[in-house]
Amino acid sequence: MTEQAAEWGRAEETVTTEYGIINRQLADSPGFWRGTAGDAMRVKSEEAKTSLSKVVEAFGQAVTSTSTIVHRLGFAKAAAVNAIQNAENERYTVAEDGSVSYATEVVAWLAGGQDKSLEVAKAALDQGQRLHQSAIKSALQAAGDAAASAGEAIIKAFADVPIPPNAELENILNSYQVNKDQQGMTTWPSADAVKWMNRLNPGGDIAAKEVTVSEAEMLSKLSMWEQYRVYQISEQASTLAEQYFPNEDKNYQDNHADAFRHAYWNALLTEEFGEEWTREYTTKHEGREDNRSTREAMDLYNNELGRRVATENPGGTMSQKIIEAFNNGDGIVIDKDGNLARPKEVRLGEAANSAVVDNAAVLPGSLIPNNNPSAG
Repeated sequence: MTEQAAEWGRAEETVTTEYGIINRQLADSPGFWRGTAGDAMRVKSEEAKTSLSKVVEAFGQAVTSTSTIVHRLGFAKAAAVNAIQNAENERYTVAEDGSVSYATEVVAWLAGGQDKSLEVAKAALDQGQRLHQSAIKSALQAAGDAAASAGEAIIKAFADVPIPPNAELENILNSYQVNKDQQGMTTWPSADAVKWMNRLNPGGDIAAKEVTVSEAEMLSKLSMWEQYRVYQISEQASTLAEQYFPNEDKNYQDNHADAFRHAYWNALLTEEFGEEWTREYTTKHEGREDNRSTREAMDLYNNELGRRVATENPGGTMSQKIIEAFNNGDGIVIDKDGNLARPKEVRLGEAANSAVVDNAAVLPGSLIPNNNPSAG
């Protein structure tokens, strides 16, 4: 906590310096930047000044609060440690929740050491147990209250600091990334599996498709029937997505239909194969070398949403729960400017132009897991 306070103090000094620079630049700007653009810049700069002043104030409050917190927490911790030590010095045992007990042999030890009967020794130990337990639990409660107050004080200190409107989406873009599969791409199902599946599939139109090698390795560990179920679930998710979000251009990428398809796909897979297997499989699915950062973040996030819906609503109607999540501000699509957005904030038919997304950058991500768990 002391180190954190020092860090906040240094941050306060840095922001204060920046605040002074902006002030000086604003004062000088009418001399070299006039007109509409200059006026707009000054308005934005005033907004930045207001934000910075709140940041400075928050850091200052955090430093002051932390100093008080350190003292209170230190006192509470010392009191709890002393209370526990006192009990243990008298051969009591203290549990993590503050409960105090003693072993049977301690009664004989006390009786022999103080020339008391076993009954008298036990009564004395029982009384000591009650007193120590009360003291320890009170000390632990005080320490807990101090920690809770510390959290509240810090939250209060930063409560008025403005958060950039797109900070959450920016974090999703940078966090929901996976490295490309180093083994490259392959095709799935195998020729024999395609023949077998087509005997089961109405119309017999199953064909091999391009997948990552890691993805194919996981699928190869499944039985033929389980592989067919993976194929069926993928088709089921695509069909329902197109029904829920019809598109005249037949474009079902980067938009509401795509978001729903990924979420529903993961929900159904989780229901049948379990959350762990589904998480690894669908993550490996995104390890394509050409997968753009915004598209990858969108898919990985919606995959996670679908798994969460499935685990939180066993036996429920997954499709409706996903639509509810979209309406409540969850889920991710890509807007017409190529940026991540929430489905409820983008009108149907006005999501990304996929050609724009195709030109987006590729960001580094986490390593693709390779433990290849079997199906649940």
